[in-house]
Amino acid sequence: MAQKITFDISGRVVHAFLYKKDNKKRPGIIFLHDISGIVPAFKKTAELLMDAGFHVLLPDLYSDLGASKYCVRMFFDELSRNNSDHGNTPLNEVLEILDHFKDFEEVDEQRIGMVGQCLTGGFILHAAIREEVKAPVVFHHSFGRKGSGFPKGCAALVQNTIQGHYVYMDPFVPAERLRKLEADLGEKFEKHMYVLPHGIPHLFFNTAQGKKAFNRMVDFMKKHLEPVSEV
Repeated sequence: MAQKITFDISGRVVHAFLYKKDNKKRPGIIFLHDISGIVPAFKKTAELLMDAGFHVLLPDLYSDLGASKYCVRMFFDELSRNNSDHGNTPLNEVLEILDHFKDFEEVDEQRIGMVGQCLTGGFILHAAIREEVKAPVVFHHSFGRKGSGFPKGCAALVQNTIQGHYVYMDPFVPAERLRKLEADLGEKFEKHMYVLPHGIPHLFFNTAQGKKAFNRMVDFMKKHLEPVSEV
């Protein structure tokens, strides 16, 4: 059963669902939704990640703003649109949520996983700069709109390997952007490709390749976060 919680961040109120495995100190995972908001498939994903041994946070980034205002801010603010590392309010909000989550007594603040997709995928590239985010996973990064989608100079700061999941035909992530990101990150990028439409996490439970992507994500989390043994 998920617990509903609230964060006060930078003048905003953000609601979230906390899937707490138990009261043990465990690695934590933040699962960010895409433009669709929090849908049943994402709640099921959070539950299964909890069952795998993690405390999981599913924040509703729309919360007090609503979907329209949040998305307008992403699309029409140049810093957000280009996934800037400076002055990017949505990115800073996500990193503030990360800092709050790390302060939870049951969360191991040095073993954090983060998942982002489409609208929120670019945030994960920045989160991977943080040493404690040992399992960053991105399903498409539709922002930023320039170059690799990761500002120049940021790739060299990445601390841990990013697991990336992409599709071959994606109007939101041009092949050239992905090639540039792969070149920038080198060995810090574990790329997986799928014959699927954009929006892989929506397909975790109803397509063979979606299930493969889900299992790869879980295996990556277990490898890099080492959940507490149930014994």
